Amino acid sequence: MKLEDHPFFKKYRVLKYILLAHLAFSLFIFVSHLVHGITDRDILRPFEITFENYKAFHDPQKYLKKEFFVVDTAFIATETSSSQGKSTFKDITVIRGNLLNSTKKQELIYRGFNGNFFNDNNIFNENIKTIKVWRNIINDEVFLGNEQEFERKKDSATGLIYFYFSLIPLIIILLILKKKSEKQA
Repeated sequence: MKLEDHPFFKKYRVLKYILLAHLAFSLFIFVSHLVHGITDRDILRPFEITFENYKAFHDPQKYLKKEFFVVDTAFIATETSSSQGKSTFKDITVIRGNLLNSTKKQELIYRGFNGNFFNDNNIFNENIKTIKVWRNIINDEVFLGNEQEFERKKDSATGLIYFYFSLIPLIIILLILKKKSEKQA
């Protein structure tokens, strides 16, 4: 039996394809966070970090604190992504260091090339000692101190939570649509 001849796809075909694609994407995100949690030996931690960052970004006066980040080094890396047989390459700036009053080493990633850290020959500028960052006081995550990065991280946390919570309603809706399709067939 062809997929399009299956009773499930007879009525509301476009809606069901959209819901199935949404379910697949939500499952992909959920499973990838589970895998990250398993590799870090704390299954729930990736989910906790997402909710903690969401909480901090939606009440920044209370949970985000401006601090100084001591820069040890910065370098340009290339991020590769492939889709439909095509590879795309994007430059990212990786900044390594620690908070001013901390010895814990951290890494900040800036999407794109940030020329502030380099001299004319794209060599790390040793004169840069500190930069302003936001620190989430809930989980000590550090974010670059510019508005663009703030909005990007806020949108990321909001989107992840949306996909987490959309899993159960999507499954219920698809099961209801399946039952209706079986009754009509």
